[in-house]
Amino acid sequence: MKKLSFILLVISYWYGLNAQVTTLAAQYNASVFLEHVDRIGSNNLEYLDEEYDGTPYGNPIFLLGKIYEKNKLIASNYALRYNAFADEIEVKETLYAEDSEIKALTKTPDLYVKIMNNMYVYVVRNEVIEYPGYFLVLHVGNNCNLYKKIVKKYYPAKKAKTSFEQDVPANFIDRSVYYLVTTDGKFKEFGSSKSKKLSVFNDKESEIKKYINKANLDINNEDDLLKIVKYYDTIMVSKQ
Repeated sequence: MKKLSFILLVISYWYGLNAQVTTLAAQYNASVFLEHVDRIGSNNLEYLDEEYDGTPYGNPIFLLGKIYEKNKLIASNYALRYNAFADEIEVKETLYAEDSEIKALTKTPDLYVKIMNNMYVYVVRNEVIEYPGYFLVLHVGNNCNLYKKIVKKYYPAKKAKTSFEQDVPANFIDRSVYYLVTTDGKFKEFGSSKSKKLSVFNDKESEIKKYINKANLDINNEDDLLKIVKYYDTIMVSKQ
């Protein structure tokens, strides 16, 4: 009987300790939430009040994610969403929180987020980047990284002026800009043409061309560009 009482006491203590740890973790998460959000998010912009094609978001659904500060995990299980049009990370404390509670993560290079398998980093303006802000990291290598900037353009609805025309709904048009980023933080933009993209590889351009032809890749295709950058990452220093 004494042994049973002791076991029950241990179980009760364990559950109490676990509940205390959970409560402390929740309090810490709440403090991080308040510390690193700077204002109400832009989810209430006027364009949300009318029908439109496309989406202002990288993914319109809030997903669970993690927030890092200087490579240290500071909060997890937040509801996160990337608003590409407003160029901000929208944050809710839970997936079930009302949209009126959406906040915007403070924009600083010290903070980055992981939303499921997607990592977004904040980059300040420099002489190369036309669109500073949040970038989707497609590859992190030993010698170089591949970043993607999602640019959203919004076009208001247009009413038909004659009976021969049709109404054009409001819509978002996406454009993606890719950058090769060296480990020391230097950005090289992949231009719009094939030749401009190849020029990013500098003295390895001829080797990259051979690899593209051998593997039958299209440098204008994102998946193929990722393969090319991964290959380039392996030869950057090995033949220098």
